Amino acid sequence: MSSPGTKNTLQLLAKSTVAAGLIGLLVWRVDWTDMWGEFSKASVPFLLVAALLYVFGIELCVHRWWRTAQFKGFSMSLRSAREHFYAGLFLNNFLPSFIGGDAYQSYILGKSEKRYAAAFSSVMFVRFTGLFVTIILFLLFGLIGYKDVFSQNLFAVFGISLFGFLLVDAFFFYARRHLHEAFDFLPEKIRNVFGEIGGYTDLRFFRDTLVVSAIFTIVGVGLFNMMIFWALGSPVPIIPYFSVVFLISIISSLPVSVNNIGLKEWAYYAFLPLIGIRPETALAVALLGRFLQILVSLMGASAFFREKREYDIG
Repeated sequence: MSSPGTKNTLQLLAKSTVAAGLIGLLVWRVDWTDMWGEFSKASVPFLLVAALLYVFGIELCVHRWWRTAQFKGFSMSLRSAREHFYAGLFLNNFLPSFIGGDAYQSYILGKSEKRYAAAFSSVMFVRFTGLFVTIILFLLFGLIGYKDVFSQNLFAVFGISLFGFLLVDAFFFYARRHLHEAFDFLPEKIRNVFGEIGGYTDLRFFRDTLVVSAIFTIVGVGLFNMMIFWALGSPVPIIPYFSVVFLISIISSLPVSVNNIGLKEWAYYAFLPLIGIRPETALAVALLGRFLQILVSLMGASAFFREKREYDIG
């Protein structure tokens, strides 16, 4: 039986291999002369607006996580939540082989009260609601723009699969109180996490979280990337664009690459051209978006290194 350290090393190696393979594929296929032309015409004012939209989206995420932690009984202040969240962003972008932003936020929140399962559930609940909303928005815009989106087999397959995922997820959500015995075979720590996640039963809180998640997804993903397209002087077909960019967000969240490096860029390059966007323009948007996200995450550098010393994180 392999040790946790060996397992983590193998996972990092596998993710790094995926990232390197996708980056290599893009380097081989992309017309980089054309790409430099895309970068050279970028409008700085539009990029600044894009960065502000991203920061606004992050602030929504901070508030959503803070409210979720409060719901679970943690006394974390909004200021502390902001520092922890930005520190997690910095960690994801600059130290992706460390413990990961989600694990970091869970550890920092849970350490003071030794309630790690509850802390982890707050991060997972935020992730779950964000994914749930993003899938709904992908399906909604895909149906509105059916001719450009779901009439294509690839997007139709994704649509059917993700709709099925929503149905299964909804079933487990409503039947969770009757399924406890079915998970008795799991380790106690995992069952505790599931139990904590199942504790989010307040429908008003759940609804408010979904609303905030929807606003973040539209602003921090949809409008953020659209502004970068505008910075390159490239208009997009609004309805199909929103559907496909939300699908790309879902794909980019898959834990198969280090901080989705390569995966996100490949998805932009492969999927957005199917709705009439030039592949080089799509890739330029992905790269500029990542650059802006990295710049914003620098806001969390001082908080991360201070907390690393304070909480004795190795």
